[in-house]
Amino acid sequence: MLNHLSVDRVRVIADLAGRAADAHRSVIGGLYDIDLGDQPDERGSRNPTDLDTLNVLDQTGSRKELDGLRAAIADLDEPARQELKAVMLVGRGDFAAGDWDRAMDQAAQIPASTDVEYLAEKLDLHDYLTKALFALKCL
Repeated sequence: MLNHLSVDRVRVIADLAGRAADAHRSVIGGLYDIDLGDQPDERGSRNPTDLDTLNVLDQTGSRKELDGLRAAIADLDEPARQELKAVMLVGRGDFAAGDWDRAMDQAAQIPASTDVEYLAEKLDLHDYLTKALFALKCL
């Protein structure tokens, strides 16, 4: 199933994603409980505050965790990043483990030039990757 990406590499990236998610939680804290009132929709954004992505770390002193995650993803060659996207799609529940070929086809539809941000911004990337490794019987 994984031809260009090792299970150990997926685990390392999942660990980095978990650390970034922990940094996100420490930065955001209880901000979800704050009433921001009516916020104008930003063009192209589904959430004007974008508090549910790891990109919020770019604006804080906790960005080293996100930078480490981005670097680990960027170090992969394109076929390995495609497999990582497919693993994420399986772990997110978009595809069953038995639909690996369809997950790979869907992953190929995501432009390779956006791979790093597409993956690194996911707050739940750690969970998606570990769930997929379990579903794919790699654990």
